[in-house]
Amino acid sequence: MISKALKFITDELNRRWDDASTPSMEDFAVLGNIARLDTDANAAQGGMGKKVVVTLVNIEEEKTLKNSPHYVRNGEEVQRRNPSVFINLYILFSCADEDHIEALKKISRTMMFFQRKNSFTPQNATATFPTEAGVEKIVLDLFTLNFEQVNHLWGIMGGKYLPSILYKARIVAVQDALGERVGVIEEVDLSNERL
Repeated sequence: MISKALKFITDELNRRWDDASTPSMEDFAVLGNIARLDTDANAAQGGMGKKVVVTLVNIEEEKTLKNSPHYVRNGEEVQRRNPSVFINLYILFSCADEDHIEALKKISRTMMFFQRKNSFTPQNATATFPTEAGVEKIVLDLFTLNFEQVNHLWGIMGGKYLPSILYKARIVAVQDALGERVGVIEEVDLSNERL
């Protein structure tokens, strides 16, 4: 589910071109690990250095939405299933283009795209939405780090700082469709109740 959501976001970003004067779609974003750019020859040869690299840096459960019911009624049938899981993905969009101005332009274009369209559903998606993975909606919000947090993030990844921007993607209602059928209480007989 996480890989499909990240691939969807990358595909949406690649389909963001508005006019014919911009380069082809495949030349903009790629899903990968920016930390491997300095150490992996395949990553550099794959063109990660010239593209916006979409990297997952953290996964977090959204605990404020955790109190969903365990029983779901579907017509006459009742199913018992665990409540839906709501997660936040922290996604880093970075660019290692040797031309620093070009890298800044790509990060700016990324930010403009998500400013214009930050909520994705099956109805407004241009790429294949990951509904089969149980995702109902994806909302991206800009997540600002202070200098110390930026230092820690890039230090953990083992690389030098690159032009980048971090977004918090809220994934709504991750639910496995399988549930356990349970019986329904139709009526309660209170006639034999002792007082």
